[in-house]
Amino acid sequence: MTGNSASWQDVDTLAEAIFIARDTLDTVTSACRVEIPPVVSFHDIYRYATDPGAAPSASLIAALETDARAREDLRCLLARVAPYQPVARAAASSGPVTTRRGSGFEISLRESRADRDQLYLIIKLASSALPAPGTLFLIGDSDGCRKVPLPKPIDGVIQLLLDTASDLAGALCNPKTDVFLR
Repeated sequence: MTGNSASWQDVDTLAEAIFIARDTLDTVTSACRVEIPPVVSFHDIYRYATDPGAAPSASLIAALETDARAREDLRCLLARVAPYQPVARAAASSGPVTTRRGSGFEISLRESRADRDQLYLIIKLASSALPAPGTLFLIGDSDGCRKVPLPKPIDGVIQLLLDTASDLAGALCNPKTDVFLR
């Protein structure tokens, strides 16, 4: 065998022939590889939005992270089925958002007095007429989607303790993130 120009006549063993064939196949197919975006059905998105215990598939997670259309489909679905919705997007804000208001709720972020690296996420529910939300959805334009299980409210208030550097805190402070409670 001489240099990189190996041919079938130059091989001494079957293993060597297999390695040459595999190398040739890798070279040919690497030029043809095309990234195919993950495909998800409406049923996948509906189940994710309405079933708090449903584990999302890997393709759904990938689609919500990378596909603006999948995020928009989820956003439109939640606008129809979520009893607690934002009144308006916080996009007009000139900085980080610390309070959001919606139909029947108010969400605020407050620094912890005990630890400056922590924030309290406080959700005040306006009425007990609607069932208490069990899930918080955050949908960004470009930074994907988050689904967070919520504890039961105590006297109409739900509290979560967050790390200030967490993705969740960053998404809540981003004025371009939509918030839904279901």
